[in-house]
Amino acid sequence: MLLALPLLAAAVAGTSPTSDTLREQIRAADTQLFAVAFDACDADRAAAMTTEDMEFFHDKDGKSANSREDFRRSVATLCDNAHKGGWHLRRELVESSLQVFPLHDDRALEIGDHRFHERGADGVERWTGQARFIQVWRRVNGQWQAERVISYDHHPADK
Repeated sequence: MLLALPLLAAAVAGTSPTSDTLREQIRAADTQLFAVAFDACDADRAAAMTTEDMEFFHDKDGKSANSREDFRRSVATLCDNAHKGGWHLRRELVESSLQVFPLHDDRALEIGDHRFHERGADGVERWTGQARFIQVWRRVNGQWQAERVISYDHHPADK
């Protein structure tokens, strides 16, 4: 009976030890993907964190990637434009908004909000905008890879 108490408490709270672990795994994969794509500006490493058939949908740009290679090119272009313009982009996950749900066949659904920051040549970082996102992750050979990404409801930073 004592061994069942943590599971019972988790069930009452609406979570389970498995879902907490999944949430942390997806949060870590999410953080790593955006750190590699935005902070490191490493398009090859970012693309390697996606499935071959990855798709990216954006409310302002439409379908901006139809494959891993399309995503790689998109990240490379974003980073080239940033370097030429003398600015750096950072994406921040709004931790309180993060929701993760298991899906059948080694997949997980991630839903949340994110904020975007730009640091100009003056070295000052400014919060420039925010949006909502939905991502489907697929575990491939033990690694979580982004399979579908929808970024929507983009708007300027709240003042």
